[in-house]
Amino acid sequence: MKERFKKPQNSFEISPGMKGFFVTSVRGREKKCALETIDLLEEYAAKLYPNLEQEIVMDGADGKDDESPQAESNDIEDEIAREVATMKSEKTPKLFRYLPTTIDCLVYIKCYKKIDPERLVQFIFADMSKTKQRKTRFTGRLIPAKVTTTSKLDAIVRGAKEVARNLLAEDAEPTTFALVVNIRYCDDLKRDEVIPAVAAPLDTKHKVDLKNARYTLVIEAFKSMCTIGLVENYNALKRLNLQTLFDEKETPKPKVPEPQSQEPNDDGLPLDSNGTPKNELTG
Repeated sequence: MKERFKKPQNSFEISPGMKGFFVTSVRGREKKCALETIDLLEEYAAKLYPNLEQEIVMDGADGKDDESPQAESNDIEDEIAREVATMKSEKTPKLFRYLPTTIDCLVYIKCYKKIDPERLVQFIFADMSKTKQRKTRFTGRLIPAKVTTTSKLDAIVRGAKEVARNLLAEDAEPTTFALVVNIRYCDDLKRDEVIPAVAAPLDTKHKVDLKNARYTLVIEAFKSMCTIGLVENYNALKRLNLQTLFDEKETPKPKVPEPQSQEPNDDGLPLDSNGTPKNELTG
């Protein structure tokens, strides 16, 4: 459990080539958000990839990817203690790792290379939409990061083409699409430049539908990095927001008037709902 959060909070280790999940959280609860989100991902990954951990152990890996940055420590005693603790503990594969973004309310969770973030997110929301069981408290949007690249325009366009390659295939059936572009702390990147550049290849075959698109390309740029993921039925899944997934507009129930008593009183007049004699002339 502690290995998930052994990095300093102000470290930034997200790099191009990673894949995982871009997550929004309640302010000041980034670590708790990461913890509960990893628990959620592990629960559903076990269902979607039931033999993955066994395959990792068989391959002699521990869940770390080749591109994972190695921890640097100036404290030799601390490094030795960590290695000893690892040797003593049971070795279990780490499928998900928390990497701080150093931005309030934003979390990046890196996943093992054999996990498809888009598929896992769709699987989670499809199931939770049916069960209506809330499993998180501090997590907002859970966005798949199929591609993580730099926040340069040309890199984003290349990454978007990679993510949407099935839609760009020659035999792809015409469909509807939309773009969601959010930019944070990237002064050189303009939303008005990203949208037309990314949409251009898709416009040749598919139609834009901002309200009910079949596929939505979600682009999240923050500082020097950018994540890209393709989501099916994005709006129908409450924009992948775990806070609002279970919110339903309650239709007001029509007020049913209380039945009036028709039993006559001593004067022979029927009584109203308050027990007052009802005048037949005035009703």
